[in-house]
Amino acid sequence: LFYTRNEAYSDLGEDDPFMQQLAKGGYQIGEFAKYKYCADPIGQAITIETLNPSEALRLTQERLNSADDVVIAEGAFQFENLFIRADLVVKTGNTLKLIEVKSKSIDNNEVFWTKKGRIKSDWVPYFYDVAFQTYVLEKAMPGFEVKPYLLLVDKDAVSTRDGLNQLFKVSKDSEGRIQVITQPGLTANDFGDFGLLREIPMREEVDKLFSIPVPNKLVPMEHRGLEAFICWSAELYEKQIRHWCKPSNQCKKCNFKRGDSDKKCGFSECWSNHEWGILGKISEEQLNLEPNVTQLWLGFGGSNIGSKLMDQNVPFISMLAPEGLRASNPSKTEYLGMSPFERREHQILAARGKKDAYVFYKTEFQEAHSKWKYPMNMIDFETSITALPYFKGLAPYETVAFQFSHHIMHADGRVEHFNDFISWEQGKYPNLDFIRALKQSLESNEGTIFRYATHENSVLNKIKRDIAAINPADKDDLLEFIDSITEEKIDKKKRRGHRNMLDLAEMVRNFYYSTVAGGSNSIKKILPAIIHDCPALIEKYSNENLYGKGREYNSRNFQAHTWIKADTHFDPYKTLLPITRFDGIQEIEIFDDLGEVADGSSAMTAYNKLQWTDISEAERLALKEALLGYCELDTLAMVMLVQGLLMLEEKR
Repeated sequence: LFYTRNEAYSDLGEDDPFMQQLAKGGYQIGEFAKYKYCADPIGQAITIETLNPSEALRLTQERLNSADDVVIAEGAFQFENLFIRADLVVKTGNTLKLIEVKSKSIDNNEVFWTKKGRIKSDWVPYFYDVAFQTYVLEKAMPGFEVKPYLLLVDKDAVSTRDGLNQLFKVSKDSEGRIQVITQPGLTANDFGDFGLLREIPMREEVDKLFSIPVPNKLVPMEHRGLEAFICWSAELYEKQIRHWCKPSNQCKKCNFKRGDSDKKCGFSECWSNHEWGILGKISEEQLNLEPNVTQLWLGFGGSNIGSKLMDQNVPFISMLAPEGLRASNPSKTEYLGMSPFERREHQILAARGKKDAYVFYKTEFQEAHSKWKYPMNMIDFETSITALPYFKGLAPYETVAFQFSHHIMHADGRVEHFNDFISWEQGKYPNLDFIRALKQSLESNEGTIFRYATHENSVLNKIKRDIAAINPADKDDLLEFIDSITEEKIDKKKRRGHRNMLDLAEMVRNFYYSTVAGGSNSIKKILPAIIHDCPALIEKYSNENLYGKGREYNSRNFQAHTWIKADTHFDPYKTLLPITRFDGIQEIEIFDDLGEVADGSSAMTAYNKLQWTDISEAERLALKEALLGYCELDTLAMVMLVQGLLMLEEKR
């Protein structure tokens, strides 16, 4: 409450591209929902557009007083110092139906409460959002009966028309605010039905929330009742009172870290105020000198490892006692290489300065490598998920696989960008073309196939459902192919294909730890780490004649490209050009939230722009070329990683 909208402090959440993308899905759902309650929301001007609070309050009251039956979007209501903008309010006589619209999905088997009578954690913010708005609306409109609802996306429904997503184009106005532009003349009759949206009555839940303590142990007991909590929070926010809380592992997700900003760092202020074990309070400057405990890798550590971490009450990784982080019920899994506990121990010892820059279990890695079969295939997918489906028959948040890249490493050392695929036409459902192209590409040889992490495996198993539903002529062949290269847990048993993809991320976890990557195993962090730890990679990929069309390492999308340069800090991803430079296109507003396509969320954003934004053919081509280049680098990064591991010296 102290840092939120406090201009003096950095807020990383404002610039997170993935969160922006999720928010855009929310905007589209919000606009779609208006048509469920009003036949012509544009023609009837049901939305209170102004951002000025007093003007919004006046316009809301005018609409409420205009008739017995009224629908209002973004209505403004105030009680004392509490103010809300309600997504939708439907007035019928003396009843106000309060509808909070969320892009969160729900299925038929959803359960909101635990057996102990607590809200399940992922529903907490949604329930309390509705409860707060209900409280304000009831206080502001005492003569009305308020009936609260959540309006959610029904995951079990399917779209009854093509192009639903494209009916709501997301763009920015002259002041940089997100806006949704609907197709001119659109009415509720154009949708057929609104089965994708499900109303959840919330009266009983809201009443219950006001009878139980808020689920946050950091809130003082006298403020744990919901009404008391609302009043206390309002006072903290209005008077800018800072209520210090004990640091927890949740601080890992803190938005108020400095990052690259010159603004103040809320995270540092909180942590420098805390009494740390034998250290007591430390300064913000001290806190920034070495890695803090939220940067420790906690993978496969059990559900209570976060509590064990913070119970040691030390700010720095170097001060942690590794033994205190052992799992209460250790896994019986036998690891070829380092166990998760040993990996954490390496990170702690490295932070103390007692280990070299990296740890590599070369003997065990070579044992795994001896089972690989050349030529080795590196694959990477780009996918999109949106709340509103692009195509008829698809469910909300269906995976759309629109792109892959395929690099091959040959036994004689040759490397080639063998193939790629991209579907970039508006309104075309790509999944069947995608899987057919992938099948043809991977069946060109019988070598080992590699992915990085679980994404590719999950996507292929999801596409199986599409194939079964669409029932194409080659259905059996496509399903057999997917089963041959994937694994899947079915009824507590694991199915593994005879050519099951190997996970390079698992290889990294088992055999390689680098201080350069810190606690991350993301390919975006591991690639700079292996380049740092294996100087031979720098020599190879700084050669300007190595990579490109017709060169030693053949490319499909780059005439010539030098991947490792000093001026980009030896990070290949930083060599990708901003999209605005492609084909001479300059300062294109539609790309202002992309820069260069250099991560998966940006790739998803780029594809979604192709689908639901009106842009020129030149701009579309620029996005296509950027996507192809980015995805090519993703599989080349896997090549670089394997080459680096093959050359790396053993260190323990």
